Amino acid sequence: MATDVRNVEGKLDENLLAALPEGGKVVSVTPSGMSDYCNTFRIEVSMPDGSSQVFFEKVANPETKLMESAWASENTTYEFIPEHVPRPVKKGSYKSRPDRHFFLAEFIEMIEDDIPRPDSYMTAIAALHSRSMGKSPDGKFGFPVNTRFGNLEQDNSWTGTWEEYWTRQMKDFLQREDAAHDGEHHAELERLRPLFFEKVLPRFLRPLESDGRSITPCLIHADLWPGNVKYQTDGETVCVYDACAMWGHNEVDLGVFRNPRYPLGKPYLKEYWKHVPISEPEEDVDSRNTLYMLRNQILLSTLYPHDHKLREIVVSNMKLLVDKVEAEEAAKSGPQASTYQSRL
Repeated sequence: MATDVRNVEGKLDENLLAALPEGGKVVSVTPSGMSDYCNTFRIEVSMPDGSSQVFFEKVANPETKLMESAWASENTTYEFIPEHVPRPVKKGSYKSRPDRHFFLAEFIEMIEDDIPRPDSYMTAIAALHSRSMGKSPDGKFGFPVNTRFGNLEQDNSWTGTWEEYWTRQMKDFLQREDAAHDGEHHAELERLRPLFFEKVLPRFLRPLESDGRSITPCLIHADLWPGNVKYQTDGETVCVYDACAMWGHNEVDLGVFRNPRYPLGKPYLKEYWKHVPISEPEEDVDSRNTLYMLRNQILLSTLYPHDHKLREIVVSNMKLLVDKVEAEEAAKSGPQASTYQSRL
C-alpha cells in the first residue's frame, strides 16, 4: 500500500492507496482532463528508489456500472494493443465512501492539441481489429458487460448474427433518443424510422452474412473521435482510450471518420484500407459507412437533446439511406425505372 504524504485535509481513500505501488508516497493529486460524467485525476507517486510513477483515476458517485464499463473495455483493448492503451491497474470502491467507485490506470503523457496523422491514427485501429479478429467468445457479437457511450448504456447481449445485433441496438438507441427529446413530434423522423428498419438495415447488413459471406467479429473501440486518440509525447505513437468496447463488425469503428463534426474524413479511411480488406459486398462500403456513422449521431442527439441540429443531422443521413434503397427498388421495378431515376 502507498501512503499519502501530502499536507492536505482530504487524503486519498485507503482502498485507492492499496491499489497504488507498495512503499510509494503520493506527492500530488491534480485534476486531469474534462468529463461530463465523472471526475478524473492525475496521481503522482514517489517510489523508494527515487523514481516516480504516475496514475490516472476516474471516480464516479454512485455510478458503479460506469467504472465496470471502463474496466472491461480498457482491459480488453489493452490485451490486443498494449503499446497504444494505458495499462489498467484496478477498479474498486472507496472504503470511506462505498458508493464512490474508481477506475485506475497508468497515466500516459499526451500531446493535447494535435490530431494524429492518418498513418499513426489508423495503424493503432487496424492493429486492434486485426489482432482480435476471430477471438470473440463463441464467435458471437456482443461483450461480457454493457458498456457506455458517455453515460448511455449499450446493450451488448451476445448475439449470433450481426444484423440481429445491430438492429436491436439501433431500436434501443432510437427509442432513447426519442425519450431524451420528451417524445417531441418530428414528422420526418417518424416517417423514416420504420423504413430504416424495414428497408435500410436488411439491405446493407444482410448481404454481409448471405450467399456464403460471413463476418468474423473483432474487438471494436466504438468511440474513436479525436478526443480519444492522441499522440504520446514522441509525436509518433498514438494513445487510444475511453473505449465502449464490443465484439462486432470492424467497419463500425470507421463511421466516426465520416462524421463532418470531426476533421478526419477520407484520408483516414484510405489509410485503414491499406491494412484491412473491405468487407464484401465491397460496393456497399460507402453506404455501410453512413449507416455506422448514424450510431454516433443518434447517441450525440440523445446526450445533447437541446442541440436540435444534432437531431436534424440524424434525420438527414437516415433520409439519405432510405432514399438510396428506394431508388434501387424503383430501378428494379420495370419500365418506369429510367423515368424515376431521371428525377433523382
